[in-house]
Amino acid sequence: MISTALRYFLEAVDSGTIAEAAQRLHVAPSAVSRMIRKLEEEHGVTLIERRPRGIVPSEAGTLLAEYGRRVILDSERTRADILELSTAGQRTIRVATNQAFGTELMPNIIARMQSHDPSLVFHLSIFQSEIINERVREGKEDIGITHDMSRPKGVDILHQSSAPLYAVMSATHELAHEKEVTFQAVQKYPVALMSKGSTNRLTVDMCALAEGVTLEPSLTTNNVSAIQNYCRMHGAISFFSRVTVSSSIARGELRAVRLASKHPGKRFFHIQAMTGRELPKSVLRLVETLRTELTDI
Repeated sequence: MISTALRYFLEAVDSGTIAEAAQRLHVAPSAVSRMIRKLEEEHGVTLIERRPRGIVPSEAGTLLAEYGRRVILDSERTRADILELSTAGQRTIRVATNQAFGTELMPNIIARMQSHDPSLVFHLSIFQSEIINERVREGKEDIGITHDMSRPKGVDILHQSSAPLYAVMSATHELAHEKEVTFQAVQKYPVALMSKGSTNRLTVDMCALAEGVTLEPSLTTNNVSAIQNYCRMHGAISFFSRVTVSSSIARGELRAVRLASKHPGKRFFHIQAMTGRELPKSVLRLVETLRTELTDI
């Protein structure tokens, strides 16, 4: 079990100030400071550095915080595995993903898993890849699922597979039944793109540049669903991996046509977890389901 001193220290690090940590813990700020000093005396090192706007962990403090978070997560895993032996209890799985997976794939997988095990509860968060990586490293999420152009650092990679871009359009679009399309052909139609700064947009721009094409989007947004609806209703074309639009394809609403491009436009799917952490059995079942889904697409 995690000690009171370590718990107070972790709260201070996560809060960024002694005062806010004390408020969250419902104790006096002096109690938090006292516990941190106790840890510093035990280890013989300085654990926090005081700044004008709060505190930050020292190098030793960062190491201790990582250890403390891992202890908490291991305790949660043990409790979850004990619950696996009975039919009682609620188990929460925390997943962070970007929109490519969070819009359609994850809700479908969650519903399927809950149909077999109603005691499972999911907390699904949508972030950009770099934020997901940070939250997984800090133990705030059980797993993270991302589209990346390079391998995420500081985490255990549980799965990696490639994800080429496709031209995505309405199932009734005049290009929908082509075996492949070029960027030159796409230029003749309205184009919808993700906002600049996203991995998707960077990949699309690189592919178009390789073909000597400049895309002038009719719609730019940071919302995948808005783009899918725009393509479905207004004859526009966008660019995604198949996993992003798999449910819409299955419903017959959209088609994904292979791109004829000199640049492959490949990104990678990554399932990541905190380094060295043993995952609960329920999370491992989710990982295995995701591996199957991402390999088949």
